Amino acid sequence: MAIVQYAILNDIHFPHEGKSYYDALKLMQSWPNLAKIYLNGDVAEIESVSSHPKGPKAQSTLLKELEYVNQKFDQLQKMFPNIPVELIEGNHCYRIFRFIRDVAPQMWGMLHTPTLFRFDERPDWKFIPYGPTQWSRCGKTKDLWLRHEPLVMGTNHAKGTAEKATVSVMYGHVHQMAQYTCKKLGPVPYHVTAYANAWLGDIKADCFDYRGSKDNWVNGFARVDCDEKTGEYEVRQIRF
Repeated sequence: MAIVQYAILNDIHFPHEGKSYYDALKLMQSWPNLAKIYLNGDVAEIESVSSHPKGPKAQSTLLKELEYVNQKFDQLQKMFPNIPVELIEGNHCYRIFRFIRDVAPQMWGMLHTPTLFRFDERPDWKFIPYGPTQWSRCGKTKDLWLRHEPLVMGTNHAKGTAEKATVSVMYGHVHQMAQYTCKKLGPVPYHVTAYANAWLGDIKADCFDYRGSKDNWVNGFARVDCDEKTGEYEVRQIRF
């Protein structure tokens, strides 16, 4: 069997990444057949144009934030040369376009996320835009799909997402680790699993003080082992 690994990293929130982000990279370097890296939303905080109150250590300009993120992307490329990366846009990166829409609508359409993150210098990188129809299949798995946000929010987001989805799905956004499986009934019953994929930021950063539910946040990421011939796979949720 040709077993490969896919890494799914959620909610890094550069420049407020935590130690868990670097721990994840170290583990990934030890995997025998890493085939692809998925950055599943909110790779950057984009605090400079946020509608939330700014912390005392906030980056003063969007340019500085983007420079920092691109430095980290350069590091990722050096650590994992020739490994494809897929950037699935999250709501935090989309803050840039909400800001343009609300403050400078005349500039709408002038900026694009792949350009801001220098995809022209990253030939093995792919971009999936943010939005309600956001779906990206995880490698060659038979039914595991990725998106940044769950289909249902609230306390039982994994249960609600599994019940609503028709395929298994891994998401981030909630900064929690959860898993729920439900059975879809019909002539040929099958199972759907929803995975909340934790996060890799620093919970002590000032920018997260606006969130009131941090007690349930969990640092971690996911490894998917997949047989590329059959599509069979195993999800391993790794907690730090």
